[in-house]
Amino acid sequence: MEEIGRHDGRDGSYWMVLDGEVYDVSEFVADHPGGRLITLAAGRQATSLFESYHLGASLPRARRVLACRARHLGGLVVSQREPAGDPAFFEAVRHRVSAVLADRGLDPHARRWMVGAEAIVVVGLFLLVWGLRLWFGSYLAAVAGGLLLGRLGFLMHSGNHAGVSRRSARNAAVGGLMDVIGGSSYVWQMEHQVAHHGKPNVYGHDNDCEIAAPVLRFHPAQPRRPWHRVQVVVLGVALSIGLVKWLVSDFVHLAQRRVGNVEFHTSRTIWCRIVALKALWVAMHVVIPIVVLGPLTGLATTVVMMAVGSYYTEGIFIVNHLQRGLVPPDDVHWAQQQVLGTCNWRGGSHWANVVSGGLNHQIEHHLFPGMSFHLYPTIAPVVRQTCEEFGLPYRNYRGFVPALLGTVSYLHQLGRAPKDCRVPDFPGGEAATGSPPG
Repeated sequence: MEEIGRHDGRDGSYWMVLDGEVYDVSEFVADHPGGRLITLAAGRQATSLFESYHLGASLPRARRVLACRARHLGGLVVSQREPAGDPAFFEAVRHRVSAVLADRGLDPHARRWMVGAEAIVVVGLFLLVWGLRLWFGSYLAAVAGGLLLGRLGFLMHSGNHAGVSRRSARNAAVGGLMDVIGGSSYVWQMEHQVAHHGKPNVYGHDNDCEIAAPVLRFHPAQPRRPWHRVQVVVLGVALSIGLVKWLVSDFVHLAQRRVGNVEFHTSRTIWCRIVALKALWVAMHVVIPIVVLGPLTGLATTVVMMAVGSYYTEGIFIVNHLQRGLVPPDDVHWAQQQVLGTCNWRGGSHWANVVSGGLNHQIEHHLFPGMSFHLYPTIAPVVRQTCEEFGLPYRNYRGFVPALLGTVSYLHQLGRAPKDCRVPDFPGGEAATGSPPG
């Protein structure tokens, strides 16, 4: 892996590991239909990325292209190969999802235009509300701006996951909204798509397990400290600055060429782009508001906007993985890990799906991240049935509030001494087998 890691694009060469076999895809990167999405796999184990992003019939086609266009360099040493696991569940759920979509006259790329259309509308509304905030110094406009900022966060999530269009440029444009809300789409992709989606809730791989450690304890593999007893309160306050922290933390990650457990290559072009976009953010939300409204109102309205946006986006996302019983083993197929490390809330609901940007269907999203989130309620019953047949727990809370209470209980449990832990395995949710409640 050390040898493979040196071919992460820094010198124009791209190697990746698929099912333990090493491929040089350098000559194909420029022609890749998915654009720079392929570069996320450079220099690393990439089986889950390769299989989850090629939807429906495109997976066997991608395998044929790989055989023709890539150069097979040999196998990874046995001691560093990831356990392959049994692919039967993934093959079954993939074929069944494709079949149910075909029966409804849809394909895995259908309804992506809805995400792109929403992005155009939300960006326009956000600029309008930003102008109203400056004109009137309105805190109501700041709250509205925060809600729209949250929607921009959900949209950039779809864009970076290639869930907006077949064309990579459109996905990149919507994914770039991450830079509008204060972060960096480049760093985010490494942290989220590579680390989190690679092995959700696997300690030492998923960065989300180690957020704010040792101040907070999000995973049972972390040592418990006395102050973790109040981590629920600390997190409730800290969530308000969730979006602001990216302004600084991204520069730290870029300087270290690492975000958590993921190393990456940073070119001068990437540096310049990130600096320019963060300077634009500071100008829009700090400098101009202070000049127009004065220091107090200018900064206060920006703080309100960012806090509302943080609670909306991170509050919805955090409940999907911080629950008891979501620590998957490391020796099963990647698709099974996605199910074992994830839970839904209000699965099958179109309304909850729209409000959450598809994040309430976290199981479906982890299995098919490049699919339009508007299709998740359609495929959810198929995914659930397939999980039941293969003995996998399809955890689905009845709503957001029960899921949030489950997260609070779990965090409280993680912060207490082991002898004080008295938390049911799946509080407030449906049975682990996916059976209807009651």
